[in-house]
Amino acid sequence: MKPTILSGCLLATALLGASCSDFLTEDPKGKLTPQTFFVSQDALNASVYSLYKQVNATQAFTNMMYPQWQGDDMTANPGSNKQAVAELDAFSANNNNKGVQDAWAKHYTLVKAANLILDNAASTPVSEEEVNIALGQAHFWRAYAYYYLVRLFGPLPLVTSSEELGNDIRLSSVEDVYALIVSDLTAAEGMLPTAYSTAPRNHDGVDAYVTRQAVQATLAAVYMSMAGYPLNRGAEYYAMAAAKAKEVIDREGEYGFYLDADWSHVYSMGHNYNKETVLGIDYSPVVDWATDSQLSSCNRFESLGEGGWGDAWGEIAFWKRYPEGPRKDAVYAPKITLQSGTTITAAYDWWELDAEGRPRISEYHPMFTIFTTNCDPANASVELAQPYDYRQPNYTGMCNGHRHRLIRYSEVLLWYAESAARSGATDLSLARQCLKRVRERAVTDPANVTLADGSVVGIDAMTAEQLAEACYIEHGWEVAGYWVAMVTRRSDEFRMNELKKNFDFRVANPGTEIVPGITAREGVAVVRTTWDGDNSIYVPYPNTEVEKNPNLDRGLLQ
Repeated sequence: MKPTILSGCLLATALLGASCSDFLTEDPKGKLTPQTFFVSQDALNASVYSLYKQVNATQAFTNMMYPQWQGDDMTANPGSNKQAVAELDAFSANNNNKGVQDAWAKHYTLVKAANLILDNAASTPVSEEEVNIALGQAHFWRAYAYYYLVRLFGPLPLVTSSEELGNDIRLSSVEDVYALIVSDLTAAEGMLPTAYSTAPRNHDGVDAYVTRQAVQATLAAVYMSMAGYPLNRGAEYYAMAAAKAKEVIDREGEYGFYLDADWSHVYSMGHNYNKETVLGIDYSPVVDWATDSQLSSCNRFESLGEGGWGDAWGEIAFWKRYPEGPRKDAVYAPKITLQSGTTITAAYDWWELDAEGRPRISEYHPMFTIFTTNCDPANASVELAQPYDYRQPNYTGMCNGHRHRLIRYSEVLLWYAESAARSGATDLSLARQCLKRVRERAVTDPANVTLADGSVVGIDAMTAEQLAEACYIEHGWEVAGYWVAMVTRRSDEFRMNELKKNFDFRVANPGTEIVPGITAREGVAVVRTTWDGDNSIYVPYPNTEVEKNPNLDRGLLQ
């Protein structure tokens, strides 16, 4: 980063941290204000870099994503220092839960950074194209922040100006929150280009800034959310989602999107900057606008002694249902290895017992490998940029430049296929083709899908209802354990109003037969065993925010 840009970025960050009273001071001489900041292209760039710093902060570590553990793909360590994530995993989070607090704080800080640009960038004396790029980024990421928050908290205070204090803003309904999200995304779609040509907007062959097609893909996801719970707008909105996804699919060749032929490449650091990713968050790109992603140790179990966090364990029943093939071998560790220095000393099945009948691996759950990387054979602290291989020694560092894949092209294909099937469309030939494309590289039996009732149906023989269900299930396999995705497994289940199924299963905790004679059960106990509707689905507003704003009460909207 050039020193002048670095200085501008620091100034933009300082401006973001200024209070509303600072902005309203009558005599701003000697003070940093929007009027004195947005005066050049460098300043405009710096405001966008500052925005992206806040974008990165929403996912740099795991706290903000803890609510995603409510999905049936992930569970948590019931002990250690994982109480916060275990609470959310068991649908019993308190309002002082650090995952709840950080999810709120980080995304509202992103809203604030976006509002600063939206309120002031138009006055910058630069070309309309450059202003639109800045405004488009801000519209998009504000929509992203509210889209994340509304699926966790429900009704929200809508802060739409950099001059709003926010301590007495009343809650807006879920419907009104979605109206702002759609408005922001529609504005961004009309402002943003389909490609960028210079760093940092484009680097390593990918667009780091949001493109028009990324907005269209996001709109498809948002319309699907609006079609389902809690707005339940149904077929009309599924048709809108299908139309937006198809706009991306129709120009696949022009945009360069593809599906990696080898599933081990999908999350690989060796293929970090790829065109399967439609929308990503870049860590440590050409300009250092944020820190590294801190997730490279998050999947390795703590008991293995390599500094792993063990933040997410695989839920057992989901793992058992997961279809065999290259995708499963890339998402989960086929064997769990023990390591001394850079030497693999043993490899066990996660459910394996010793001669006394005790678990070889104390966590006794499947282990994800999505964020795990290998190390140089001579140095465990040196990461290799290659597809992860569980048979090779593991990198033991915490941070790296993993590009978070918020939306992948496989998801766009599945969103189109599911939405088309739910919309009442009569021609589902493209939808069937999309599902086939996703499965061909992923599973050993791509032509036949196991549905929720256990029936196995060929894709070509499916009814529209079966096709929609198959795509919904398939998306769950595609994003399993990847809590940084824009639409996680928890998000899908929320849309289909199926989170109570997870809760009921976890309360019963019947166990899953792994192999003959061995049954395993979930480790996190569900303490609050009575389902309480939206109070169980939505997480509580943070106590720190309720103390400042007593209007954070869902009952006030009823």
